[in-house]
Amino acid sequence: MHPSTSQQIIGTSCAGLATLLFLLRLQPFLWEWARKEASNDQWVTPALYILVPLWLLLMVALLCVTASGGFDWIRLGRPMLYALTVAAALALAVVSFVFIALYIRPGFTPRGLYSPVLYLVTFSTVLLVVGSLNHKLMPGIPTQWLHRPWAWFTAFSLVVCVAVGGYWIATNGVRGVVGFAHRIGNPGPSSAEQLAQIAQLDPENDFESLLWRTNRDADSEVREAASARLRSHPQFLERLSTELESGHVEPAVTFVRDATLTPAEQARFARPARTAMQRWVDRIPAPNYTTSHTSRT
Repeated sequence: MHPSTSQQIIGTSCAGLATLLFLLRLQPFLWEWARKEASNDQWVTPALYILVPLWLLLMVALLCVTASGGFDWIRLGRPMLYALTVAAALALAVVSFVFIALYIRPGFTPRGLYSPVLYLVTFSTVLLVVGSLNHKLMPGIPTQWLHRPWAWFTAFSLVVCVAVGGYWIATNGVRGVVGFAHRIGNPGPSSAEQLAQIAQLDPENDFESLLWRTNRDADSEVREAASARLRSHPQFLERLSTELESGHVEPAVTFVRDATLTPAEQARFARPARTAMQRWVDRIPAPNYTTSHTSRT
């Protein structure tokens, strides 16, 4: 394998830019969402805005490795190797997206299970590219040991992506694909648009709408603006207490949970909040303990 100077420069530069994008954009993004309890898909579009350029850069870097003969040991024609390289980059991008989703919404599992995979997938690819294109500059650091494990993992990822993607398309059809693309392309109003909407909402008539905008999934400036707008109501304490005791439970309890309350507000909302939680519990259907014995009696 004898990479040309242009292949070395382009491939190494793309790998370096991808590394910076991971460290300076993706890692802070993960830290930010780790502090939130994501209950919707607001994280999807920002994650794609980072992942797409990151893996496009790594795709170009891998194509440089392919052009230099780095994957000739697979014993396929060069056009097929180029196609497999593009497919491999796409598959690894999908794997990264899936593990970002698991990291942000881990359920009952620890987040520490998923972040190592993100680091491993990205930096093993970067190491493969840099080592393959610059082996003369790093003669003491062989990377041949990385080629086959990386290729096997990528091949497995590609097969899984094709199988799952094909099943999903067959199940949901063209309408499902169009709907998914629409959700990605229309993530909802930006923070600036939401701030403009909040400024136009009336605390008297739009009290519940403002409450919904204070949940922890919203951006901090949106939450603060909505909270300030709510507190501008001349009878804010009484109105929120009424919402807790007899109004819509979810947005009112969410505000009490997520907002920074003053001591006076904490004292005023303590009893109504307990009432609201009891109302919420009372709405849960009673468990059905019917057994074969009781059903016969």
